[in-house]
Formats: sequence, C-alpha cells, structure tokens
Amino acid sequence: MNFIIKLFRDLVGPTAVMAAGAMGGGAVASFLLAGAWFGYDLLWVVLLLLPIFVISVDCSSRIGALNPDQGMFALIRARIHPGLAWLILLINVPVHFLVAMGQMSVISSAFGTVVGLPTAGISDSATVSLSFEVGLSLVLGLAILWVVFSQGYERMQRVMSLLMVVMFLCFFIVAMRAFTEWEAILAGFIPSLPADLPVPGSDSPRIATSSIIAMVGAAIAPGALLGMPYLAANAGANRAQLAEAFRGAIVNLGFIFGAYAIFVLIAGGYALHSLTNHASFADVGQASTVLRGALPQALSFLSPIIFSLGLFIAAMTTLVVTAQITVYFMLDMFGMKWRFSKDNKNYHRLVIAFVVAAAVLAPFWEFPALLKVVLLMGINVVVIPMVYVIMLILVNKTSVMKEFRAEWWRNAVLIIGLVVSLILAVHKAPLYYTMLIG
Repeated sequence: MNFIIKLFRDLVGPTAVMAAGAMGGGAVASFLLAGAWFGYDLLWVVLLLLPIFVISVDCSSRIGALNPDQGMFALIRARIHPGLAWLILLINVPVHFLVAMGQMSVISSAFGTVVGLPTAGISDSATVSLSFEVGLSLVLGLAILWVVFSQGYERMQRVMSLLMVVMFLCFFIVAMRAFTEWEAILAGFIPSLPADLPVPGSDSPRIATSSIIAMVGAAIAPGALLGMPYLAANAGANRAQLAEAFRGAIVNLGFIFGAYAIFVLIAGGYALHSLTNHASFADVGQASTVLRGALPQALSFLSPIIFSLGLFIAAMTTLVVTAQITVYFMLDMFGMKWRFSKDNKNYHRLVIAFVVAAAVLAPFWEFPALLKVVLLMGINVVVIPMVYVIMLILVNKTSVMKEFRAEWWRNAVLIIGLVVSLILAVHKAPLYYTMLIG
C-alpha cells in the first residue's frame, strides 16, 4: 500500500494533468481503430512518437516554470508578435469548444453504457428523448465542475492524476488476454506499413498512413504545448524543479501515456482484428460490444462496462483540461488574472460557462461521438506547425529562458516535431479542401 501511495504522489503534477487530458476520446478512437483495422502492426508508431511528445511538452513546461508571472500568450505578444497571438487564440478557442462538445457526447454515451441506460428509444417522443439527453449531459457537466472546483487547483491535480491511473487500469484489464499473442505483439514494434484495407460496401479503404497520422495527432496537440506553461506556473513550478519536472514528464507522458496507447491498440487488435467485419468498425459503440472476447467467458459481461468506464474517464479528463487551458488563453490574452485560484472569479465563471454550454449543445450533434472527436483533432493539426515555430523561438531566447536555453538535442526534437506537424498538415489539406467545396 505504501508503494502505491508513493507512486501516486510521484504522478501528481502538471504533466500528470496533461497526460490525463491527452488520454481522451480522440486518442482512444485513434489507437483502438488502428488495432481493429491493422492488428498489432502499428505498435511501433507509439514508440516513435513518445520522445517527441515528452520533450515537446517538457520544453513547454520549462517556459512556464521560468516565467511564472507571464502566460504563454503574453510571451507570444511581447517576444514575437501580437497578431500571431490573436490568430492562434481565434483558431483555438472555437476548436477547443467543439472538442469539448465531442467529449461531452462521449461522456454521456459511456455513462449510459456503465449504468445501463438505453441508447435509443427513451421515449416515443423525439422531443422528450432529446430533452433527456440534454438533461443528462448537463447533470454530468455540473458534476464534473463540482469535482474541479470543490477544493481548488491542488485537489484538481490529485483527482486528475487518480483518474489517469484508474483509466490506465481499465484499458489494461480489457487488453490483458491479448498477451497470449506476445510474439505477434513484439513483431508489431518492428516498423512496417500494412497494405490498404478494403471496406465492404465502400470505395474508400482504410489506409495505414491515415491511422498513423491520427495516432500522432492524438498525442502531439497544440493545446498541450500552449497550455503546459500555465499548468506548470499554476502548480508553482520553478527553475529548481526543472530536473524533477523532466522526470515527471518521462513517467507521465512517456511510460503512462505510452503504455495506455499500447494497451488500447492491443485491445483493439486482439478483440476486433480477427473478426470478419473488422474493417467496418468506425466508432466505440461497436467496439465495446465485441470486446466481450477480451476477458474470460465467465467475466465477458464486464468487458463493455470496463471499457466504457475507461472511456468515460478519458473523455472527462480531456474535457476538464480543454476547458482549463482555453480559459487560461482567453484571460491571459486580455491581460487579466489567469491563475486557477479560489479568488479568481473570472476564471471560475468562464470555466463554468464553457462546460455548461458544451454540455447543453453536445446532444444536438449528428455524428457518432468518437468520430466527432477524431474529425476535430484533424482540424487541430493545422495549428501545430505554427506552435512548434513559436516553441523553437521562445526556448532559444535568453530573455525567456535565461541560462536554460534549449540544448541541441531539445532543438533537434522540436525540429522533428515541426517536420512531423507539417506532414500532418499536408496530409489533411485535401480533406479540408473537400470539406470546403462539399
């Protein structure tokens, strides 16, 4: 027990919050469907993206630790250009709100599965059914807000860290039977590119490169890089804690998030890939039903519940982090007090308005819950190259980093991140064009 308590204490911190936020519905969709479509063949992608993820977020954290009195947008305004700060804000705020609506849809859907609510046909009246969905979404949103504000920032960090561990265990339980196929799993860590997978009844095959792009995009998000300085500063990080923060990033973002991604992909590969219709899976509702095979037959009824509980926690943590960093952005941009504290009423009001509005509007969406999140993450990747350029500029400025300017290896990783983000943007460009003309 003492070991577990010590481990949990080591996990608590801003990188734990960011790791919990990264483990959202979009990440679950990306890794689960990669496993369902291509088995274990894309496990190697997780290992390659983790160093970029860890170093990028740690560089961002160092900016906040060394500039605790200035937010990221204030630094962009002062050290680069005010117009760039406004452009990023105007893109990120609406996108983050759409992400929050997508996460609320996932939360409601997963909660319904866990407690046994019917997914359709709640009433003969469509209006009453929609009212029920709005009411459920609003109640869940208010419950989440109570968790966030009940004891302030430190309690929020502890809760998010605990939820991260619970979520990790949920997906581990679902995936554990797959380790009987350890040889195939090990082979998946050897880089290879699976052939395109035809989809019955469709002219559009499942393309491995598209899954790779989705997996990378699930981890390397602009919100994480822009939000981490605020989380670090709000947690009281300082220059004396830089080495400790780096170790925390390795544990939370490297081992925990990496193992989480691997377990979700393995669960999809073990339970779904062998099915004849595996190419047709497109959302978590289908997946959670067939994941009964991931546990022994006597316990198979628990598998959808465990999976949905993990999904519920994943979406909830992402919703909280999304709301939190969006409010940081807005308050900082307008020169207002942005720290999460008991006396910062503007912060409280904006977070409440953000979550409540997302909860009320979420039921009016028309697409499957997880597909919404995946599409929104696709929109998000347009901003990533811009953020990496900003990161490279700031971490190499003496006025920002003092004697802790980025070493050559940090710059090398950030440049790799920039190149990967450009590939992401180019890959998504045709989709954006199609959406615009469609």
